[in-house]
Amino acid sequence: MKKAKTLLVIFSVLVFCVASSYAQPRQRILRSNRMMDRSPARILVVLKANQEKLGITNEQIKNIDDLGFTFREKMVKMKNDNNLLRLEMQKLMQDRDNRDYEKIKAVLSTTSDNRHEIFIEKLKLKESIRNILTEEQKEALKAMAEDRIKKRMPRVRDRMKRFPRLRQPIKDQ
Repeated sequence: MKKAKTLLVIFSVLVFCVASSYAQPRQRILRSNRMMDRSPARILVVLKANQEKLGITNEQIKNIDDLGFTFREKMVKMKNDNNLLRLEMQKLMQDRDNRDYEKIKAVLSTTSDNRHEIFIEKLKLKESIRNILTEEQKEALKAMAEDRIKKRMPRVRDRMKRFPRLRQPIKDQ
């Protein structure tokens, strides 16, 4: 009986160690896939928090805020269109006997075009925000970003030492 308990404890510890060793790298992969999900309107929060430090006027903040609202309005419409297209695709895929591949192809193409438009709108918003800022403000914002990266680097290096598997490239299967 004592032998069985000992083996059970050893096996449990082994399973726990193996499971915890595989948890961290997967989170890194998931984070990298969400990179484009971040809203570029997030810069508005940074600009408001550092308004005095960057020398941004209230008028500039108001213009950037208006850009953010119009951007979010467009995104709601585009995401709604994508949801409707997804629903239409589900309807087309339900009929397994008589699938209309031309309609499926058209829906997929439209969905892809919508995703491309969303990406382009995000780029346009970033560019519009940059156009509102003066050159000095852009330089100060760039310096803030560089400082943030420098502060982050020791943590990233430490993480690389603790988890050497993070340094290995992801293999396609």
